[in-house]
Amino acid sequence: MEEPEHRLPREVLDHIARDAEPRHYRDGDILFREGDSSDCLYVLLKGQLKVYSRNANGREMVFNVLGPGDIVGELFLDGGKRSASVKAVGEVECRMVDGEAIQALLRSEPDFAEALVKLLIARLRAVTRKARSLALDGVYERTVALLEESATTSPEGLRVPPELTQQEIANRIGASREMVNHVLRDLVRGGLIVKDSRHRMTIVGKLPKRW
Repeated sequence: MEEPEHRLPREVLDHIARDAEPRHYRDGDILFREGDSSDCLYVLLKGQLKVYSRNANGREMVFNVLGPGDIVGELFLDGGKRSASVKAVGEVECRMVDGEAIQALLRSEPDFAEALVKLLIARLRAVTRKARSLALDGVYERTVALLEESATTSPEGLRVPPELTQQEIANRIGASREMVNHVLRDLVRGGLIVKDSRHRMTIVGKLPKRW
């Protein structure tokens, strides 16, 4: 199976994590905050990490949710401050790799340097796609895109992960919870999404590109 374009190849991950410091985090623990000094990166082995920013009023914007095999904190390479905050979603196991070790690998391992450049390009493309969606797509289109890319197959249909609450969807697509609520309510009324007694959502019909 090929590695996703936003991840380093498995052999590269194994190499950089081999002698790295193990770290464990509980749900909600902060790995680092926006504005912190940066001198390391993390290889995620288990769980999920949320990359986000939050303003003074507590409004949150989620840039990415990372899974096993991803790395985070790679922007330390320019010596600047952390550009976003990162926290654990559920139980998380990762390896913290010292910046000096990464710099040594960049100098001695051309394959690693090439893989890291490709990862940074892939993430830049993802940011560009998200910026385009924010500028050109409506809340409906952004909500549907997130639901479809996050859902998993079940006998009943496509099951939306329970962590995708209305507020979490709003945080990830750059909208208000009220606007997301309106979209979901219409989809439920239209029979395309059903909710069980625990308010878990399942997509049971093909969601139109536009409503």
